Amino acid sequence: MRPSRTALALAAYLAISLLYFGVRIAAHPGRDWIGFGADPQIFVWSFGWWPHAILHAQNPILAHSVWPPVGLNLAWVSSIPGLAIAFAPVTLLFGPVAAYNVSSILMPALAAWTAFLLCRHLIRSFWPALAGGYLFGFSSYMLGQLEGHMHMSAVFLLPLAALVVLRYLEGSLSGRGLTWRLGLLLAGQVLLSTEVLFTLTLALAVALVCAFALLPSMRARLRRIPGPLAGAYLIAGVVTSPLLGYAVAHFQRESINKPAAFPADLVNLLVPTRLTALSTGWTHNTSALFAGNTAENGAYLGLPLIAVLFLFAWTNRRSERARLLTFLIALCVLCELGTALHTRGDRHFALPWRLVSGLPGFDNVLPVRLSVYLALAASVAAARWAASGTAPRSARAGLVTAAVVAIAPAFWIDAWHTRPNRPAFFSTGVYKKYLKPNETVLLLPYPSLSGSMLWQAEARFHFRVADASLSPVIPEGVPHLQTMLAVRSNDTPKGRGAAILELARAQGAGAIVIDAGNPDPWRRLLDGTGLRGQELGGIYLYRVTLSG
Repeated sequence: MRPSRTALALAAYLAISLLYFGVRIAAHPGRDWIGFGADPQIFVWSFGWWPHAILHAQNPILAHSVWPPVGLNLAWVSSIPGLAIAFAPVTLLFGPVAAYNVSSILMPALAAWTAFLLCRHLIRSFWPALAGGYLFGFSSYMLGQLEGHMHMSAVFLLPLAALVVLRYLEGSLSGRGLTWRLGLLLAGQVLLSTEVLFTLTLALAVALVCAFALLPSMRARLRRIPGPLAGAYLIAGVVTSPLLGYAVAHFQRESINKPAAFPADLVNLLVPTRLTALSTGWTHNTSALFAGNTAENGAYLGLPLIAVLFLFAWTNRRSERARLLTFLIALCVLCELGTALHTRGDRHFALPWRLVSGLPGFDNVLPVRLSVYLALAASVAAARWAASGTAPRSARAGLVTAAVVAIAPAFWIDAWHTRPNRPAFFSTGVYKKYLKPNETVLLLPYPSLSGSMLWQAEARFHFRVADASLSPVIPEGVPHLQTMLAVRSNDTPKGRGAAILELARAQGAGAIVIDAGNPDPWRRLLDGTGLRGQELGGIYLYRVTLSG
């Protein structure tokens, strides 16, 4: 493969990603962010936290800047340390929002490029490989996760893992070569997303078992692969041992989200959500019936790509490797459907995933997210069919082009553009006058409802946050749990204002900050205790006497 063409592919994907997701935030890359809802602030906070903690000689994994005095184990939080450290220079120079935005633009482009490398290795044809890369990097899975799930959009290592394993099976890579290459890729994936690492391990194991059953010519090589694979995982474990150590020592047994609540709807394979340009009023009404939300309804392939997959399966039915890929595509569809078959939101009957969904590890996997593997397998199949001679070139080019057009995003909607709330109290630095360094602050409403994790990150962690919103799970040991749960739900706690004061004092909070744009019922409750808040630049500040 000529380096110039490899660079051209990367440049093309970067230009497309910039057009889709970067143009609307280009005027203010450090103010607005790519994404929607409360989730982007988790990653903005993470971009700020990791370089801050390292530069200030703090434990970056057990963060005490949130949930003091208990702290938060970031090994069980989507804190993307790999990206946060890689983009530390951008964060330090331009702020965490800018770093997050640059990374958000890069993720689909890099995923498309690494999928292009995989396809190019298989077919040695530039344009079909370019299309295959696009179908993965800008798949509906990716469009959904770019609403604010950076740990799930950072999947650019998956095609590379498939590529090195494939090269070993072909004989162009030795066992030692596989071990250190895959080991580094796995270590990188640990630092991006442990959930994706888990599903990658599962996908790899299943693919190898299927290959052993369906590819007799590969069995000798497959029998020798366990040793190099074990070595690769050993390397990954050693390289990332601090993070894995905290994950194992404080194993989280509670599911963050219930797998049964996030299946792929079978109809979603054909019907897009509002994130896709071709969506209409009818598809909006249909996709509104799917379980989950638009970020987690990424199973859409579109009719042209489905047609390509059927044509690939039929025209290559005598090929062992094509039959394996077809079987893996069908298996991906079965697995992403989750614990039961759903069509238009209606549940019909149980599916095999139900048997494993409650097991440790599996209980934190949302089945619909397995559509990333369907997107990768489908992109490879599409590239192979486009490069074959099984149909006229015009027909192949036309159908693959239609597949690309069918998944194009509705980039003009607000799913990938938000201007977060920044009270002047924080954005102009007034907080330095009223909050002492490392002082603990109770933020109301709950940070997931106000975006206040952004305030702490942009204040360079000048203060600590007593009620952080980095995970749906409240850390064990947080005092007055029932009051905190009420605050998280935006409900009036039992005991009303007095309960809030008790919560603040138990966590050592010297101040309570209420967002003036969303002050009720919190201001009314605190005023009922006799405290009087001071209005300062878009917030109300209440001082708390810790000894009282």
